[in-house]
Amino acid sequence: MAAVQTRRKRKLGQFLNALRKRAGKTEIDYHALTRKTQSTLSRMENGYISPSWTELGALLGLYGATDDERREAEALWEDAKQDSTRLANAAAFTPEARTYARQEADAAEVLTIEMIVIPGLLQTAAYAAAVRLAGRRFLDPSVPVDQAVAALASRQRRLPGLRLHAVIDEAALHRAVGGREVMLDQLSHLLEMAKQPNITIQVIPFGAGAYGTMSGGGATALRFDAGDPSSVYLEYAGGGKWVDNPADVEKYLLHFEDMASEVALSPKESASLIRKLATALKET
Repeated sequence: MAAVQTRRKRKLGQFLNALRKRAGKTEIDYHALTRKTQSTLSRMENGYISPSWTELGALLGLYGATDDERREAEALWEDAKQDSTRLANAAAFTPEARTYARQEADAAEVLTIEMIVIPGLLQTAAYAAAVRLAGRRFLDPSVPVDQAVAALASRQRRLPGLRLHAVIDEAALHRAVGGREVMLDQLSHLLEMAKQPNITIQVIPFGAGAYGTMSGGGATALRFDAGDPSSVYLEYAGGGKWVDNPADVEKYLLHFEDMASEVALSPKESASLIRKLATALKET
């Protein structure tokens, strides 16, 4: 399985990178100590892999770490170890999706804007299966639909302890994914989820006109506790990419705030629209 970048491993890597640069050590020094390549060092410092416990101790010695720095590095290493076991149904995720799912598992709040589909955390199993079938040309054919749906369900189990704010284009509510009955169930599910105190659902009505992210796929921002910086993930058919530049992350956060406060309907108005669409679908 390909190594996956995670927030916890990246924090350890960034810490070690800062120690190395302060000590004036180079890739050559790293190779002389470990007999490993520059590529391995880069992957470690960027959060794709973690050093072994023995290697960590050797690196801290090479970098002249203080006792306090050693304790902090060791705590980060122990924290990063949890990433290897905490993601259920990992085989059903692409490498990009695994990275996202691990970061989502650490997030305190998820802010998401979707133009075409219902956000994954709010999808019913039948809706998710229909989305998976429709996009199968872009997805790993070795992963059965039921396994992919189970992977999504494992993410959804975090919902009770997560703040979720979803802004959904009205177009996603009209598209009868999976057929009439599946979509009716999905709309009903949205109404039930919107009643939860930690979940906010807003709809961008057709009458709102154009907006900044309408020409792309879904955009999701993750916010963390303890002052950790927010991150943004852009999803497209078969994959996705992270927005790493802090200035660009801030643009997406401000865009989300604008959409929620100025473009989308209020949560109450959104629920009324969803209810109206469900009623109309029942009558067809």
